[in-house]
Amino acid sequence: MQNVHSHAWDQQLHFDPQTVRETDLSRGYPLDLTVPFETFVEEMAPFERVAVFGMKARLNGYWVPDQFIAEFVARAPDKLVGFASCDPTQDGYMEELIEAVERLGLRGLKMGPMYAGFDPRDPRCDPVYGYCQRHGVPILFHSGTTFNRAAPLGLTRPWLFDDVAIRYPELRMVLAHVGHPFCEECLVVIRKHPHVYADISALYYRPWQFYNILIAAQEYRVTHKLMFGTDYPFATSRESIEGLRNANHVIGDSPLPRVSGETIEGILERDSFALLGIG
Repeated sequence: MQNVHSHAWDQQLHFDPQTVRETDLSRGYPLDLTVPFETFVEEMAPFERVAVFGMKARLNGYWVPDQFIAEFVARAPDKLVGFASCDPTQDGYMEELIEAVERLGLRGLKMGPMYAGFDPRDPRCDPVYGYCQRHGVPILFHSGTTFNRAAPLGLTRPWLFDDVAIRYPELRMVLAHVGHPFCEECLVVIRKHPHVYADISALYYRPWQFYNILIAAQEYRVTHKLMFGTDYPFATSRESIEGLRNANHVIGDSPLPRVSGETIEGILERDSFALLGIG
């Protein structure tokens, strides 16, 4: 199994105080999202390979340096695949990206348009997309909702990435969380474009919605474009796996259509890193 969506950061170093307060409110109790390396490796035991990234988004108080991620994944290089982060609203973003890829050896890129406050079609993103397409660097985008108040929902709709894929047809992209709650919008985007995928991270704990997402993916015939991810530390590995395997529990013995075993095991067994061009 592979995991294309996990985070590493130090809450005190990398989050603004207001961001920490909003995180606590999102669950109704205080959270410490700091990710110790030893805990992370233990948590990722079910997976052969794991994508690891932070976030750069000044607007909402996230800033995880690429050096931090590079040092984190260097402690388990056969298992962990480091992704850079990029906030194109900030000065020097291209220089940081080039250094992350060419000096630090990070293999992919994480971007959060709603968190940083930019439209993914913004011309400031064109140098990023062009560079990543030329160098075979896949981009995982946060898409869908969040608890951060300053993050505009209008900048996270999955249909926005349709324009990006039309202009950069060889750029490999992953739309995280199947764009929840705009999931069917996400499914029609990944159906159109050969190199655009979605991950199912952090969806299992909304079982009715999760079931409907998977059924819709079957109906659109795009289950082969769904990748497994956890969104750790927001969701754990074993619960994420069990949540997928139990996707039909919410319908009991009703005559409603079922998520097939082929769909479930296909997501779990998928070689997502190969699809993203990461050998």
